[in-house]
Amino acid sequence: MLSNLIKGEILSSAAAREAYSKDASIFQVYPLAVAVPKDIDDVSRIINYATTANKHGGNLGIAARNGGTCMSGGPLTEGIVIDTRHLNRISDVDTFHKTILVQAGVMHRDVEKAASAQGLIFAPYTSSKDLCGIGGMIGNNASGELSLVYGPTSNNIESLKVLLSDGKEYEFIPLNRRQLKQKLELMTFEGDIYRKMTALLRDNRQLIKTHHPRVTKNAAGYALWELWDQQEHMFNLGRLFIGAQASLGIVTEASLKLIDKSPHQQMIVCAIDSISQLTDVVRTIVHHGASICETFDHHTYELAQQQYPADADNANFANGKHMVVYGIFEGDTKEQVEVLAGQAKNVIEQSLHASVFWVESDDIKSSYQAIRRYSYKMLKEMNSDIKKAMPFIEDTIVPLEHYGEFVSALEALLEDYDMTYTYAGHIGEGSIRLIPLVTKKPETADAIIELESRVNNLVLAFRGSISVDHNDGIIRTPYLEQQYGSEMVQVFQQVKNIFDPYNIFNRGKKVNGTLEFARAHIDL
Repeated sequence: MLSNLIKGEILSSAAAREAYSKDASIFQVYPLAVAVPKDIDDVSRIINYATTANKHGGNLGIAARNGGTCMSGGPLTEGIVIDTRHLNRISDVDTFHKTILVQAGVMHRDVEKAASAQGLIFAPYTSSKDLCGIGGMIGNNASGELSLVYGPTSNNIESLKVLLSDGKEYEFIPLNRRQLKQKLELMTFEGDIYRKMTALLRDNRQLIKTHHPRVTKNAAGYALWELWDQQEHMFNLGRLFIGAQASLGIVTEASLKLIDKSPHQQMIVCAIDSISQLTDVVRTIVHHGASICETFDHHTYELAQQQYPADADNANFANGKHMVVYGIFEGDTKEQVEVLAGQAKNVIEQSLHASVFWVESDDIKSSYQAIRRYSYKMLKEMNSDIKKAMPFIEDTIVPLEHYGEFVSALEALLEDYDMTYTYAGHIGEGSIRLIPLVTKKPETADAIIELESRVNNLVLAFRGSISVDHNDGIIRTPYLEQQYGSEMVQVFQQVKNIFDPYNIFNRGKKVNGTLEFARAHIDL
């Protein structure tokens, strides 16, 4: 039995299975059991147990879980959940190289505390940063408000260690041509993987190139277009695990890149009274060098008036506006950030004829940011016996030039449904977080699947991606063929087969997910 193999706990009570049957998504999936390994050796033993079972005709799956904040159902499984809470070792900050070495179970808040003490920050600054873990951020390729400049998690990882399906831990770093040749010559499982993956990329080069989503961030599918650098001088197989939702192996350790905190910031807030203004306003803010460009709508502000009245009062410029967009400009001096923000303000007011509020105090700036970050949290406070906030169309992205048209079409589409909703997002890159408050009734599950399909069609019509950084999980995996086509999905399946020949890692994520499974596990 597994309980005799590991030093940690195996939980199989009804209460434990209930507790791990949900994350922040709309789904509920009861696991067979929950493993709480004490260390990496325990995780290795679990992997070997599952692999051996399936080699002999078994049907066992495992899924790693970190903070439980995933909105796509990423860690939910009918197999064994692996709670990584004890993989929590965190090193001192390397201030010279601006890195920190952490195990996958470390929480973002602990990285933030350690980095902040040295005047540094981990750039994928997510809204759930007080609750999410590093392993989950890697699995989803999470990003936050600073991704406009610093990109998602994948841009902020130096190296990874991963347990693969043979139960062994491997380190993945960027390799030059000579180093890659050495890997290809290994007569081992690791060598096999490098040979098969480089061959797969070579044989499908044109297919992969033409199916690269033309958006700034993307978490749909496997990131095959990011394994080689642009000049094809460096190869980084570790990039494949970022955004893979632990479906190819289990990340155990990561070296995170850190950045300097900017000493000065200046915020401007722009009122959007007509969606037709949206694209030009955002482009102006981004063009003039904003580090952060975010938005929230009037529904979000109205909830803040009820739940966070002090913040709503501070952010009263948003009152009565259809939506607001704010930009934060960062720099080394007060004068520098004021010049950048002032240039954007002048263009928006004089050329785009939109009103702009110049934020004078840190308290007011914090209130705008709090309202944006709490958009989903406030909607959840509206949950009742009748209605429930359900994220399932919250992770879309379209090219910025189409953003105004997209939001207008999305609002029109939602008029067909009896749903209150809020939206907010990392609008500087064309991302939106739209979450509806749905009525709890039997037919709602069918409406959710229908609306998901319609929104995905709309996103793809505007040449976007169905997932930015909440990933595919249960909700979006069935739609990957809609985005990429059957040939590309078959390539994703080949990737899965190379790394996970006995199908033990996080089944139904990235490949082989079905709408029937998703529909059956919606938790109303």
